[in-house]
Amino acid sequence: MDIEPLRKIGLTEGEIKVYLSLIRLGETTSGPLVDESGVSVSKVYSILDRLAKKGLVSHIVKRKTKYFQAADPNRLVVYMQEKEAELKEHEKKIKEMIPLLELEGNSATTAETAQIFDGLRGIQTARERTLKTTKKGEDMWIIGIARTPYEGTMNPYFQEYHKRRYKKGIKCRYLFNEYARRPFGETSKDYPLSEVRYMPEGLITHSWMEIYADTVTIGINKGKSFSIVIQNHEVANSFKIYAQLLWSMAKP
Repeated sequence: MDIEPLRKIGLTEGEIKVYLSLIRLGETTSGPLVDESGVSVSKVYSILDRLAKKGLVSHIVKRKTKYFQAADPNRLVVYMQEKEAELKEHEKKIKEMIPLLELEGNSATTAETAQIFDGLRGIQTARERTLKTTKKGEDMWIIGIARTPYEGTMNPYFQEYHKRRYKKGIKCRYLFNEYARRPFGETSKDYPLSEVRYMPEGLITHSWMEIYADTVTIGINKGKSFSIVIQNHEVANSFKIYAQLLWSMAKP
């Protein structure tokens, strides 16, 4: 029997062993349960207590001896529904916390910062900053795009991101490596509020630059994945000059 669904609803390995043993044994004392489950005597009572709190085990006392029994298996569905309701409540509370956390984070951020975001999630976190910082009608540049940014799980994320970008009214200029023209450059060209050009053939840059508002992000998704976010007006303005120069040398 596949026990993975029991893990998915939050039961530990010990809880699964004890619960399934009770299903097989029916009403039983701890001795046979220890033998059947392979769980030590020192642990079985704490596991039974946790299962009882989850409504999955009950007990009765006969002649001063405790007998344990698994609840009806349908109780697993009820337990899962209770977990889902609990997660919904936690989600609601987290959403209520986000504005407060953002306010505290903004108050702790100086006008000029440099941060490193590790991993694919870090690249996404850094990219999400563009939607919070860039205003409707403003431009952003993404310079030096190879195929590597789209590797792994990044391609679906970037597609979804750009839908939100042009919905917000932010124009993007992409400068791709020529060898990334198909399919990534051609796909990006079809996004609204997008303009695409290509670097000379043979130039391959696995790191890329995102330039917007007062910020420059340098990203890489080859070997180690990370983004470096630099918030500084002078740095951003300098990189915009570099971007404009490269753009003027590029071809559609």
